[in-house]
Amino acid sequence: MGRLFHSPNKSIGRTFRAVFELPSARKGKNPAKCKSLRTYRNPLFLALEWKKMIESGDYASQTDLARDLGISRARVNQMLRLLKLPPKIQESVIRMGDPLPSRKITERRLRTLPSSTQVE
Repeated sequence: MGRLFHSPNKSIGRTFRAVFELPSARKGKNPAKCKSLRTYRNPLFLALEWKKMIESGDYASQTDLARDLGISRARVNQMLRLLKLPPKIQESVIRMGDPLPSRKITERRLRTLPSSTQVE
């Protein structure tokens, strides 16, 4: 096994030091108390928007919409299936508003509820 020799000058100019000050790290501010700027979309509002986009002719199919949004066609289909929930459930979810301040309700939770076709 051979021994490798490196020039000591090879690393000069290739290292750097950067100091970043984060807003929450300032004196007197508690990072745990900083409010998140993230908002969550109401899944039923999204489903209604996507349905309007398809019906208006902006997109020829769910596949075209999915391609433009950068998600799978199956995901678009899952969201659009929320519109088959019983009207009472839809009304209560819509009353929550859009956007939601937290993940109170998700598409995944709504998906487990029986659709109006299953209830009949």
